[in-house]
Amino acid sequence: MTVVDLDKQPKIRSRRPHRARTQLLSRAQLDGRSNIAKMFDRMVTDVENDLGGQSELSTIERQLVEAFVGSALIVHHLNARLLTLDDGGDIDLAAHAAAGSLLVKIATRLGLKRRQRELMPTLNEYLRAKQRSTG
Repeated sequence: MTVVDLDKQPKIRSRRPHRARTQLLSRAQLDGRSNIAKMFDRMVTDVENDLGGQSELSTIERQLVEAFVGSALIVHHLNARLLTLDDGGDIDLAAHAAAGSLLVKIATRLGLKRRQRELMPTLNEYLRAKQRSTG
């Protein structure tokens, strides 16, 4: 049986050395002049326009658009590598399949059909607004 001295103060361990927190990288911090950044931005704009414009998208939809475009660029890159190889032996098929599957999942959430953008009010909306402004 072990005897424990209850009056003895426990040793206080010194703090661990301070580790710097991982900083998340944002698009605003990146140099947008590279070809891949330009391609990414162009694809994001195209998809947003297909969905009725950026102003029509919720925050979640905007994040899904960026995830979709990121996955699309990965598939694009892997397809280009596949086409440059004679036997396709240097392609990560699991990464290709995962990126393709993610594309399908996100596209299903966002929708596959173009949405019309409201450019101007309907005639009834215009007449109501005009009537309100004239009193």
